Amino acid sequence: MGKVQAHKRVEKAKRQNNFGLEHRQKNPDVFDFEGVIDDCLPNTSFRLTVSKSDVPQLVGKQLLATLAGKMRLYRIRVLPGDQVKGYVSKYDLSKAKIIYRSTKTISQ
Repeated sequence: MGKVQAHKRVEKAKRQNNFGLEHRQKNPDVFDFEGVIDDCLPNTSFRLTVSKSDVPQLVGKQLLATLAGKMRLYRIRVLPGDQVKGYVSKYDLSKAKIIYRSTKTISQ
């Protein structure tokens, strides 16, 4: 490969962003959580129970959640029993956004 292609490859690698959950910028207005979907409601709404969170008051609480971002754009299917990750605003602790659906199942 010539120097031109190598230069382009290096510049492209610099522009690439890692959009993983652990590399998300911490926003002080939202709290991340992990939970389990309890019920599917109309209009891509879900009732979920929080299983793990940075805020102890959220653990065990039921929230009304909707899909966010690429999950809504590509219509990712979420079913009862799925483990999900999401965030809730500090201004309304009863509503949440789902940003990730785990492919792992819960062992009972």
